[in-house]
Amino acid sequence: MKNIPRSTLNDIIEWDVNSWSKCLGFWLSKGKVNLENAQALEIGSRNGGLSLWASLNGARVICSDLGGPNKKAYQKHRDYNLSDYITYKNINALNIPYENELDIVLSKSVIGGIGRNNNIENQKIAISEIYKSLKKGGEYWFAENLLASPAHKILRSKFIQWGNEWKYITINDMNEYLYQFSSVEYTTVGFVSCFGRTEKQRRVLNFFDKFIFSAIIPEKWNYIMIGVAKK
Repeated sequence: MKNIPRSTLNDIIEWDVNSWSKCLGFWLSKGKVNLENAQALEIGSRNGGLSLWASLNGARVICSDLGGPNKKAYQKHRDYNLSDYITYKNINALNIPYENELDIVLSKSVIGGIGRNNNIENQKIAISEIYKSLKKGGEYWFAENLLASPAHKILRSKFIQWGNEWKYITINDMNEYLYQFSSVEYTTVGFVSCFGRTEKQRRVLNFFDKFIFSAIIPEKWNYIMIGVAKK
């Protein structure tokens, strides 16, 4: 992956940047679809970070969310002079209005919210809709919150507003949801970095994740699952 200026990386990832940004290199190294001129859809886009990244790499992007993307997405893309390469749509991930049309679907921190209040069925439907929307050979590039360790569960319930509502996935959950895809490659990252209260603290904690915890904890205790699933 070519070097991305830190300010741009911050606009793409926004939170715990050092951990979540690992998805970008993984997708480019494991994905077989070239972003150049690809038709890509970002679901659950909020501020449009992944749409920004994909369009900077030459993709034609549909930036979508339930109710439409946040206003910050429009401004962010204008700041990079990319508005002409991105379209904005109100898309419910449970009813994606495409079939065998897309080269790539992107999601970041979306599936847990779709499963709010332990709605596993909605998570399954969303993945099935993603599969339906892709062309044969198309790919789903995802970075999603894992259930992670007992410590993560306790701290989420105490300090995260939606911590008790989200259905955080396990690795087994995600592999089960992706059963229709012909292949799935994934990795997990991030253990203590998410406990930082500021981005500076999260960068420091990411150092410990990279050089200490990655070698001693089970992969299921990391809090981010990054993957490429091919139709």
